[in-house]
Amino acid sequence: MTDYSVHIPFAEKACEFLDASPDPYHAVQTMIARLEKAGYTRLRKREPFAGKVTAGGKYYYTCNRTTLVAFAVGGKYKSGNGFKIIGGHTDSPNLKVKPRSKRSASGCVQLGVECYGGGLWH
Repeated sequence: MTDYSVHIPFAEKACEFLDASPDPYHAVQTMIARLEKAGYTRLRKREPFAGKVTAGGKYYYTCNRTTLVAFAVGGKYKSGNGFKIIGGHTDSPNLKVKPRSKRSASGCVQLGVECYGGGLWH
């Protein structure tokens, strides 16, 4: 029989992240806090990065509070050497509260929600 207990700490961390990140806005804020704790510096998208990004630096910027771009520059980086990108997204799936969402059933107040993006329904 497989002992899954070794995976419990990772699962608990994942649950903490999901609890703190119920939508794209919160997911970005949660990640910004983690990045800043790890020494990343915020860049402003509307300002030139020239002179601010240096070899060995760690940086991030946001777009519309729902998109986060973070990157680290290798210590041996030289202009023209190329780079690698890893991407992900925060917007799908998530639950969005409907405009007229208040409902009652079985003595409980409920909120009507809709799933944005593709859910796994099985």
